[in-house]
Amino acid sequence: METNTDLRWGLKHIIHQQKAYDYMHQFRDVFCVYSESVCQLYSNYRLHYIDGLGENEIQILPDEQAWHETFDSVRGEAVRPSNIMLFPGELLGKEGFFVRMPVKGDKKWVTMPLSEAFDRVLSKKDSFLPLIKKGDLREFKARSPYLHLHWLDLERMSNLSAFQRLDIADTILSRFHEIVR
Repeated sequence: METNTDLRWGLKHIIHQQKAYDYMHQFRDVFCVYSESVCQLYSNYRLHYIDGLGENEIQILPDEQAWHETFDSVRGEAVRPSNIMLFPGELLGKEGFFVRMPVKGDKKWVTMPLSEAFDRVLSKKDSFLPLIKKGDLREFKARSPYLHLHWLDLERMSNLSAFQRLDIADTILSRFHEIVR
């Protein structure tokens, strides 16, 4: 069986690799992971830190028993970058999670606690369905890991039925709300 490289996230670009893994592990039950090569979205998976003699990586292992929590035929053009970054509050000397996002129509950025960002902005966006994919785990100035979020654009999923799109949206939102509240 061929390995899905979208589910093997290399950590060469990250100085504090164990810290990045620990950060990512906090979101295992929050964000679905998208694999573009097989057009699948995984909502139930495990993470493993692989120490491979300088080739360290995080391996995402979808739960094969939870086939009903793997969504097929999710086209790559439906997964869009959000320009929203999620990082730990420790970077600011605070607790919790913070969001950095662009101010609409401007080249300025705003940083706020995740719950405030959700209440003020994210909940008001039409169907903001956050997810992550390979390349979204990053490091800020070799100090702290953060996640660049992508979002799923349901309008670009005309190949799926309304029921399938609703099922995916409900899954993503119910998981994301766990961290917001």
